[in-house]
Amino acid sequence: MVEKSINKNVPEILCSINRFINKVNIPGIAIGDALLIVFFSIMSDRFLSSYNLLSILRNSCTLMIAAVGLTWVILMSQNNVSVGAVVSMAAVMVPILNNKGLPMGIVLVMPMLMGLLVGFINGFLIAKMKFDYWVVTFGTMSLMTGLALVVANGETISTTSKFLNFIGNGKFAGIYIIIWLTAILVSIMLLIQRKTKFGYNIYSIGGSENVAAISGINVVDTRIKVHMISGLLAAIAGMATACMNVAGSPTVGNDYSFNAMAAVVLGGTAFAGGKGGIIGTVFGTLMLRILASGLSMMDIDSTWQKAIIGLVIVTLIVADVLNDQRKAVKGSRRIYRDVI
Repeated sequence: MVEKSINKNVPEILCSINRFINKVNIPGIAIGDALLIVFFSIMSDRFLSSYNLLSILRNSCTLMIAAVGLTWVILMSQNNVSVGAVVSMAAVMVPILNNKGLPMGIVLVMPMLMGLLVGFINGFLIAKMKFDYWVVTFGTMSLMTGLALVVANGETISTTSKFLNFIGNGKFAGIYIIIWLTAILVSIMLLIQRKTKFGYNIYSIGGSENVAAISGINVVDTRIKVHMISGLLAAIAGMATACMNVAGSPTVGNDYSFNAMAAVVLGGTAFAGGKGGIIGTVFGTLMLRILASGLSMMDIDSTWQKAIIGLVIVTLIVADVLNDQRKAVKGSRRIYRDVI
């Protein structure tokens, strides 16, 4: 009798959970992260250790910073494949400048200026000169990749700066400094996205560039600024990588462009623009790092790890597209019914 009562209440419980999720607007990717954590916790008793969870957060920082900057570019229905090259260039600039004995202020500012310059070039050529964004960002990617290899002579450059080591590996209140800095940076970006006219303009341009222009939004200026911010955050991600490793490699950013795009799209930001945002990107980044950590603890070969993560990414993207199509069909049916 009790069993029948429980079975009868299961649909009601599931409906209640679904209503709660919709009410508090929990992103689907966050639920996916939670399910992955449960799964890997079952598969490995080491996964839920405080050390491993802190490591996941720390290892997410650099990719998260780069992906957050890329989010706004994709929100405006464009892309930037030069992110990884800027990460590599900034990563080698930090130890090279520090080893020359330059003041720490210059060591930290110069890579950021480089990122802003690359972003400005991308934005100017794309928004003002109307060049294709794939061609432009692929060109700057090739340029910065080559420069990183040249200035580093193809080698990893190490440094002995205690300050850089503290930023990358030091802790405050038991949490890595780099996690605190990433949280502050993401919070600032989120505040701009949600509470400023600039953030509203990004969504408007992504929704319809023509309508945004007619509404009085300076599309060219906004696009240039967004590309500059993307370049800046990619440079900061490279600097953070150099601080964490106390060294800079000219190839450290090779996977960043794809992984950043994956994190953004997994987080629900559509390539078509106008939909998504930073919160989703944060959870998308965490998903990639949770997968990498969990698969490693299951002693799965690194080659297979990449294949599995790729499969998960493709599956989730396809599921998201199909879900959007289902909602669109359902919405059109509702409109048709209301008209009738």
